[in-house]
Amino acid sequence: MLGTAGYTLLEGWSLVESFYMTMITVTTVGFNEVREMSTTGRMFTVALMILGVGTLFYGIAIIAEVRFEERIRQIFGRRKLVKELDRLENHHIICGYGRIGSTVAAEYARESLPHVIIESDESIISHLDQEGQIVILGDATLDETLAEAHVEKAKSLVCALATDAENVFVTLTARALNPNLFILSRAALESSIGKMEAAGADHVVSPYIMGGMRMAQSVLRPKLASFLDEVTGHATTDLDFDEVTVPEGSNLVGMALRESKISQETGVYILSIRHNSGEMRFNPGPDFEIQAGDHLYALGTPEEVESLRKRVQAK
Repeated sequence: MLGTAGYTLLEGWSLVESFYMTMITVTTVGFNEVREMSTTGRMFTVALMILGVGTLFYGIAIIAEVRFEERIRQIFGRRKLVKELDRLENHHIICGYGRIGSTVAAEYARESLPHVIIESDESIISHLDQEGQIVILGDATLDETLAEAHVEKAKSLVCALATDAENVFVTLTARALNPNLFILSRAALESSIGKMEAAGADHVVSPYIMGGMRMAQSVLRPKLASFLDEVTGHATTDLDFDEVTVPEGSNLVGMALRESKISQETGVYILSIRHNSGEMRFNPGPDFEIQAGDHLYALGTPEEVESLRKRVQAK
């Protein structure tokens, strides 16, 4: 526009002639001048060459730099991801970052648990990268994608993909790669629950069934529903309802609850205890004997629950 206007005003050429002269100058084609030019026109052409050609090559350089930097970031980002994945052990894998997967990831982050997200949507991947999440772009139903997430070293896997068929397939694949993996799967249809369990899922959750039951409880027993919200941490962060496992060698093994003084020393309330055999004892009495491998279900503040974890580890 500047060149066309300049030739038109300085030399009195037509717009077509001025535009043509500008284009052969800026693109360095080097054809003959459209007409004989004055000294002023020649000096304008020199300025146009410097400005136009300089701008052109500067633009090309900027584009090349952006592409080069993007490629460099991809290479180094990939190396960083591989290093982070190689360091992981007993981590948690989330397949799918939708409404369910994002909620699970937020809870893992709140608990500072190491986790890997597998997602196939590139727009979601870029958002997670900016948050510093460990995320893999790929199809969770493929063996190589789960292997990249080191499923063989993982502690648990959550199947939160869009369809039940995908979740069944991921469950089958993950179970084959890691027989000891704890697998939690999402089921949209009640009829899919049995299939997922047969595929190897340890636990299957139907958000629609659970949501419907929760809504019914809110109407039928609103105070109980409010209490459960408090206990599970949905309504407050002041209370934790958590599971603590008694390890082999703990000095609590063989002690009665009265002797252990758990409640007095930590402040938690033991609601129930599950033996390794699967037997659940609700509201265990003071004479209940603690054994290695028992799972203590405790209610208390986050600090009190953490104190209980340290107490059961003592030797």
